[in-house]
Amino acid sequence: MADIIDKENLDTPTSIKSENSSAEIISTTDTETINTNQETENMEVHHHPNLHHKPKPWTEYLLEGLMIFIAVTLGFFAEQLREHYIEINTEKQYVESLYNDLKMDSLTIQLRIEEKKWIESKFDSVETILALNDISNNNEFIYYVQKYLEFNEVFTSQDVTYQQLKSSGGFRFLKNIEPYKKVSDYYNLYARYQEIDGKVGMREGINETMALESKIFNAKDLASLGNEKTSKNIYEFALRPEGKKFEPIKRNKEDLNLLYLEIDNANARMKVSNVFLGWLKRKGVELINELKKEYRLE
Repeated sequence: MADIIDKENLDTPTSIKSENSSAEIISTTDTETINTNQETENMEVHHHPNLHHKPKPWTEYLLEGLMIFIAVTLGFFAEQLREHYIEINTEKQYVESLYNDLKMDSLTIQLRIEEKKWIESKFDSVETILALNDISNNNEFIYYVQKYLEFNEVFTSQDVTYQQLKSSGGFRFLKNIEPYKKVSDYYNLYARYQEIDGKVGMREGINETMALESKIFNAKDLASLGNEKTSKNIYEFALRPEGKKFEPIKRNKEDLNLLYLEIDNANARMKVSNVFLGWLKRKGVELINELKKEYRLE
């Protein structure tokens, strides 16, 4: 019986068995492939909707274009308003700063005018004394006034804002042309004043003056009148020789004539300086009032 079974098994070809196995494998593989393809198709259908849209009405395109135009236009006007606000704010800042500078100038100019007038009165008195040849009764007073030939306080403008306006082109922010012209006139006049009064402070010809002083005055007595503690205060620049007696002034006629001319020239320069300071003050006050009115400053 066993022999029969073995014989039957031997009679069945191996190739047939292989074919059957391959068919089963192919069948299983095809089934899996079909299932995978179906899943893929289902996924593609799920993730890729129909892209065919209906055309928009022309009114929608027009509305979109109109919205873009309005947005661009509003942005342009917003930028213009922003720049305009910045310019107005910058102009106000410059004007307020310039206004404060001019107010400070006005106070300082008045102070310099009063100082120079005070010196003028002293120079006038010495000229009168020398003209009347009344030297002996005013010996110490002449010593005292002579010290003021060494002093001259030049007015210096508070022109920081003006220099900024000029160097940075900030004058373009001043919309009104009249204040601009008056500002330029004021500082041009200031430059002319500096040329005149600055030369007095430089003491041109100082060697000649010192040579004359050494001939007429006692050097020690003259030097004792210097007040180093308050040298910035014109009224106390020199110490009054009260209760002191100095060596009498030498009465050489030629030297006294030179002294008279020196004091007279200093006096004349002082008067011219005060004229310019008076002009500066008037122009400054006019400009202050105009800026105050134009820009409603307090």
